[in-house]
Amino acid sequence: MNEIKKGTKMMDIYKALEEVPYKKREYFKWKFDLYINRTEELSEEELCKKLDVKTLNHMRKWEKSSEYLMLTNLYLESRMANDLEQIYQVTAGKAIEGDEKAIKLLLDLQKQIRAFNKEAKVTLPQEEINTYDDLEL
Repeated sequence: MNEIKKGTKMMDIYKALEEVPYKKREYFKWKFDLYINRTEELSEEELCKKLDVKTLNHMRKWEKSSEYLMLTNLYLESRMANDLEQIYQVTAGKAIEGDEKAIKLLLDLQKQIRAFNKEAKVTLPQEEINTYDDLEL
């Protein structure tokens, strides 16, 4: 099995979970509520039945592994990105209305995002850098 390495470019948590064995993948999705087409919540007992195991003790032991930690970090990064997007939209709306604090915060957010993107672009492999990214429209 391929270990998920820190610094590896992963599209999203679902892509990363494809590299994890089925039982671990299902446990992780259950623990962080990542099921896409789930209609009702699974209990621990139902998950054990689905995974054909008696207990989740081996999964709790896996939670101490570096693989689990990297998956958790990837999940949390995606959550932070979603939170940042929501904050940006709310702040932009208030800035447009003329709120001076929101204007200052929006400009600061934009500056930080540009700095992050510039730094991220340096760490990407050359084939993943779009040569047209720096063009202004």
